[in-house]
Amino acid sequence: MKNQSVFSIWIISFFIIAHMAAPCAAADQGQSETKILTTFFPLYLFAENITAGIDGITVENLLPSSYGCPHDFALAPDDLRKIHQADIIVENGLGLEVFMEEAVRTGNNRALIVVATEKVKPIKLRYYDPHDDTAGDTLLQFNPHAFASPKEAAIMVETMTDRLAESFPQYSEAIRANGAKYKAMLDSLSAAFSDSLQNLKNPRVVTVHEVLNYLARDYGFEIVDVIEREPGQDPSAKEMVAMVAALRRDKIAAIFSEPQYSTKAVQTISNELRLPYFEVDPIASGPDKNIPLDYYQKRMHDNLVILIKAMK
Repeated sequence: MKNQSVFSIWIISFFIIAHMAAPCAAADQGQSETKILTTFFPLYLFAENITAGIDGITVENLLPSSYGCPHDFALAPDDLRKIHQADIIVENGLGLEVFMEEAVRTGNNRALIVVATEKVKPIKLRYYDPHDDTAGDTLLQFNPHAFASPKEAAIMVETMTDRLAESFPQYSEAIRANGAKYKAMLDSLSAAFSDSLQNLKNPRVVTVHEVLNYLARDYGFEIVDVIEREPGQDPSAKEMVAMVAALRRDKIAAIFSEPQYSTKAVQTISNELRLPYFEVDPIASGPDKNIPLDYYQKRMHDNLVILIKAMK
């Protein structure tokens, strides 16, 4: 994670103080509506399903849905407004929201924090560098991308459902009914992955970065290596040569690209190894509006078709 500049921190502090001095807009207008703030797209999608059809609860997303994982996200004034006004903040956890910890602590310490990955068994990052962890946050050694596996997504939805139902006793029955229905859909999706990915011809692949590791763990294939050891940063020419040589020895089945990342390095490796590459969407991002509630299921079904084609 990159440290914010002194100027950025000054702006954040100024904005938080200004908002703390003013009452919430909902209180001014006598509204009793409760605001849930999710940090990025998959959590927003989960929360929308859990609270679907319930008046009095609104769900807002901090990042634009199309942004993807907030590894190096920097807060803007409008983001601080969202944080300040939230009654509940749903976070992914596992070190993904380091960028907003100070803003929550100083700008809205009254908000209930729900950590969706609380009951997920975490995977350690393969390329975690403790020397880059200037904050000393041990969570940064873990892979935060549990949402990219239907099995882990179901666990996250169950955790969110329980915490939200406890927070809204007046809506508890509806929240638990919605959450149970959505979790059952994810469980069914997970079963389809398990059934379809048995007896793979070659279960060895390469991915762009460490985003599909939970998917691989849960459904029995192996991620031999990743192209970008630092998300968003292509390997050097020297690193690329060494990687191609190693992957040629490893005899992988395919390379998986992602919609959020450049395919330049992927195409180069694909050409060198004469292997196909396929786009697998971890659903870290999505459309900014008109999002269907079954978006996760549909995109994951598309991913399953690709995984079968690549490895069977």
